[in-house]
Amino acid sequence: LNTCFRMPLRTMMLSSLRVVIILVLRLVCAAVAGSVPGPGDGLWRPIAPEAVGLDGPTLWKAANEVAADLPPRNCWAVIRGGFLVHEEYYGGAGPATKYEADSAAKTAIALVMGVAWTKGLFDLDTPLAVYGVKPLATFTDDPRSMQYWPLLTTRHVLAQASGVGQWPPGKNFTYSSGNGIQHLERLLAVVTGSEDTTLWATENFAKPMGVPGLFIADGPQLSAGGGQLVSCRCLARIGQLLLNKGAWKRADGEGFELVSERYIDMMTSPSIPSLTAGYGFLLWLGFPGPTAKNVYCRWGSTPGCGAIVEEPTNFYKLDRRMYLAPGWMGKLLIVFPDDDLVVVTLGNTAVGSARCDMRYGTSSSDDSYAFMVVFSRLRETLRLAARAQPLVVQGSSVADSNPEQPKQDLSLGPLAHGDASPTAPAALGAPADAAGAQGRGSCTCYCAPDQGFGSCFAAPLGATGDEDCKDFGAVAGPMCPLVGLVQECETYNLTALQLNRAAAHAGPGAGEVLDACSPASQDGSMECHLVRGCEGGKSPLGLETYSTACVCQTKWVACTYASSPCIAADPYTPLVPLPLGGLTHETSSGISRTDAGGWESAAVLTFGAFALVGRVVSPLSAERDGTDDLSAVAYAQF
Repeated sequence: LNTCFRMPLRTMMLSSLRVVIILVLRLVCAAVAGSVPGPGDGLWRPIAPEAVGLDGPTLWKAANEVAADLPPRNCWAVIRGGFLVHEEYYGGAGPATKYEADSAAKTAIALVMGVAWTKGLFDLDTPLAVYGVKPLATFTDDPRSMQYWPLLTTRHVLAQASGVGQWPPGKNFTYSSGNGIQHLERLLAVVTGSEDTTLWATENFAKPMGVPGLFIADGPQLSAGGGQLVSCRCLARIGQLLLNKGAWKRADGEGFELVSERYIDMMTSPSIPSLTAGYGFLLWLGFPGPTAKNVYCRWGSTPGCGAIVEEPTNFYKLDRRMYLAPGWMGKLLIVFPDDDLVVVTLGNTAVGSARCDMRYGTSSSDDSYAFMVVFSRLRETLRLAARAQPLVVQGSSVADSNPEQPKQDLSLGPLAHGDASPTAPAALGAPADAAGAQGRGSCTCYCAPDQGFGSCFAAPLGATGDEDCKDFGAVAGPMCPLVGLVQECETYNLTALQLNRAAAHAGPGAGEVLDACSPASQDGSMECHLVRGCEGGKSPLGLETYSTACVCQTKWVACTYASSPCIAADPYTPLVPLPLGGLTHETSSGISRTDAGGWESAAVLTFGAFALVGRVVSPLSAERDGTDDLSAVAYAQF
C-alpha cells in the first residue's frame, strides 16, 4: 500500500500506457482500507493472515514458541498491511487488558514531540534555554553541570545524548528515564503555553490515534520517560504510524498528516551518526549485514551489563531493518519496515544472556537478547512476508467488527511506573478519605524486581517510618504478578576474570548456581519453580546454547512510609483496604496486628495464608482500543 501511495507522478511521462497503468493502480490502492493503512481513530480491522501473504499456523507456532521461551507472556499481536492478522492472549487476558509499558512508551513520547514539531512549535537544534525552559535537577545538582545547559537541544534529548549534566550534550550516549528526558515535557509546556501537557498530548496525539486514555495516569505533566498503560493493540498503533511515515486517518477514512514524514525519517535514522548508528529518536534501530554496527541494550551492574554496546559485527545475524521499542521485563514493540510488519509482545520476564548474565541479580537484563529470541521465532513469517505479492484486499472481505475474543480475566497483568511520572497525579482524584484513615500516612509496597507498581496501605496509627510498614510486605508480595526469569545457559564469552567478579558481586557461593532461579532465591523474597533447565538442545538463535527458565511468585516485598495518604484510584499503587479487625500474621517476634482503621471492604482477602484474590482497578476511560466496552486495567496475577 505504501508503495502505491508514494509512486512519483513524474514517471508517468515515460509513456501514455504507463500513465494509464499508474492511475489505475492508484485508484485500486485508494479503494483498499481507505487511503491510509491502520485503524485510524477507530478499531483494528482483523483479516486472515493468508490474505496478506502470511500463514496462520506459522504465526500461531511463533507465538507459542515465544510464550515458552519467555514466560510469562501476557499478549501477542501481529499487524500487516494495516490489518490485525494474528493475536494471542494468555492467562485469561483480552484485547483491552492493559500493562505498564515502561520504556517501550518512550517511542510514543517521541511521536508526541513530532506532532509539536510538525506544527512548527520548536526547532530541533535550538537550545532549550532559548525557549525559556528551566533546567531540572539533572543540570542543577552540580554547579559544573550548568556550563552544559546552554548547549542542550531537543535533538540531544531525543537521541538520549543529553549528557545528563555530566558530559557535553551530544558527546556521550546517556540513556535517561528521569529528569534528563523530562526536559521534553518542560519544552512542550513552554511552546504550547499549557502546564497541562498531558491534556495537550491527549488532544493532539492520543485521541487522533484512537487511544484517548493513553496518558490519563500521568497527571498534568506528561511522563516523558514512559510508563503509560497500554494493551498490545495500543502499542501496535505506534508501530503502524511509523510504517505510515506519520500519516493517519480520521473516522471517515480521510487521511491526514499527524506527524511530518520528514520527522519520521529523522526518528528512524541514526540521530547522531558520529555517536551511534543504532538509535534514532527514542527508538532503537537495527541493520542487516556482517559489518553493520548494531547497538545492544543491556542493563544492570553485573559483568557485561550496564552498558549500551555498539559492536561492528552483526552478532545476532539480523538480516533486515528493524525498529525496536523495548520496555523493562520483556515488553517489545518491533517494526520491520521493509516487510510492512508490526509485532508486539508484552510480558513480565527478566532476560539474561551469555553476554549479560542475569543470574547474579534480577536488576540486570539484556533487551537485545529478548528481541533476538522473538526474531528467531519469526524467521519463517518474515520469509513469507518478503516473497508475498503486493497487498490488494477487497474492502468487502474485511470484517467491520472484531472477531469473538476470549473472555477476559482481569486478574492478570503487571502495571509498572516510569520513574519520570509525576507522583499523586491530579487526574486520579483526591487521596483516600475513609473512616479512621483521614490524615494518616501510607505504606507503599513495590513489586520486584525493581518495578514501579505495587500496593498502598493506610499506615498504622502513629507510624513514622519504614519500620512501621514492614508487616505489609508479606501481604503485598503475593498480590504481585508472576515473574519470569530467563537466562541463556552458555557463558562462552565471559572470561574467567569476569566470572570471578560476577561471583564476588553476588556474594559467596552465588557463582555456583547455574539456573535462572538463583537471583530470586538468594534473599527468600520469591518462591521460584524451574520450568526449563539447560539440558540439551540449541538456543532459538541456532547457537550451541540454550536458556533456562524459572517462574516465581513473590512472597514479600519492601515497603516505604510516606506521611501522605494513598491515592485510591492510582492504577500503579492502588489502595488496598484491610479487613475489619485489622491484619494479623506471624512474625519472627510473634503475632502482630495492624489496625484496620475503620476500613470496610467487600473484597475477598484471606490474610492468614496470604492467598489474596486478584482485584480490578476501575476503568479509567472509554477507550475504543480493541473492544466496544470500557477498557479495563488488570493488576494482579497468581
